[in-house]
Amino acid sequence: MSRYVLYHANCPDGFGAAWAAWKKFSETAIYIPMRHGATLPEIPSGSEVYILDFSFDRETLLELSQRSKLKVLDHHKTALAELKDLDFAEFDMHRSGAVMTWQYFFPEEPIPELLKYIQDQDLWTWSLPDAHEITTALSIYPMEFEVWNSLEVDTLREEGKITLRYKHQLIENLGQRVDWFEILGHEVPGVNTPLFASELGNNLCLRFPEAPFAMSFSDQKGLRKFSLRSIGEFDVSAICREFGGGGHRNASGFALPLEQLNTHIKRIEKETKS
Repeated sequence: MSRYVLYHANCPDGFGAAWAAWKKFSETAIYIPMRHGATLPEIPSGSEVYILDFSFDRETLLELSQRSKLKVLDHHKTALAELKDLDFAEFDMHRSGAVMTWQYFFPEEPIPELLKYIQDQDLWTWSLPDAHEITTALSIYPMEFEVWNSLEVDTLREEGKITLRYKHQLIENLGQRVDWFEILGHEVPGVNTPLFASELGNNLCLRFPEAPFAMSFSDQKGLRKFSLRSIGEFDVSAICREFGGGGHRNASGFALPLEQLNTHIKRIEKETKS
């Protein structure tokens, strides 16, 4: 029986979930990163399939469950309705995907410190000591299983003390490159960069409280990828869901083909106060 692990791509929590699965299965599984809105890859019938920190639409999941041994672990708000009452799915908005995965595979073992810090960042609670330093240092390392397996939280803490100061300066500099856009009737600030989506988005939300949310974006392989962030009650996952994306209330994302941009998202002229 083939074994597949599908996980949220380009995300520390998603890769943390994949790493937890790797600790269980090592090289006996095929690991495939997935983004919201992507189609299900080709998976042979009779396979063992784990979908971690990520999900597909309900119809796709039900079809896959009929021909495979399927387990889904997710915590994104946009997956709630799709996963409701499915016996092969676990949903918990109070835990990150990485921690859910570790506790699923290793219920009797303590959660690794690294995954606790990833959860602290992903849920945006920032309750653990030196969480900003540790997660900033982690972001410098490639998402490779052997690399993450060798990381020590104490080392990341010391590395992060230096890199965090530089990161803050970069975010301030990027925040000065603001353009304004109209998306689904909302006028919002945005910056063209693949870096620091959460921190930059939070910076822009604080700087422009009149906007319901802020976004960053970058182009990759014919797609423009958008990361939306809000503070408070505005639900950016509802915006992203309109474009086939997903995520949480205050942090979500989606991608659009470059040829569709002008149809849905328009750059507008608006004075930006410094």
